[in-house]
Amino acid sequence: MRNKRTINNILLVLSILSLMLALSGCGRKEAEKYGQEISDYTITKVDAILKEAGNFDGKTVTLEGTITRECPTGCWFNLKDQAAEIYVDLNPSAFAIPQKTGKKVVVEGKVSARNNQPIIIGTGVEIK
Repeated sequence: MRNKRTINNILLVLSILSLMLALSGCGRKEAEKYGQEISDYTITKVDAILKEAGNFDGKTVTLEGTITRECPTGCWFNLKDQAAEIYVDLNPSAFAIPQKTGKKVVVEGKVSARNNQPIIIGTGVEIK
């Protein structure tokens, strides 16, 4: 009788430990990565680029924000941080992302201009 109770207790403890391990992995999700790896996580504010576009022209920047609008094929999107919004074009870098409107992202790319407005030519995207 004691052996059966001991075995049941061991099985119970193992079951609880297995469940805890399984649940602990559920909370951590790797970022989805598209394009090139992001090389620098120093975040530039969108507002700074819009106000001082000439100082950023041709420079590589990293932005963080939310996708507010996206191309149906994922080749461009609008990114909004706390203060401003900017257009991110992925097409020149020959990659696209799945539909992720409303998701937080980190984008690395070069500042360029289109129709006298600063845009980002995205080279790498991480979706959180």
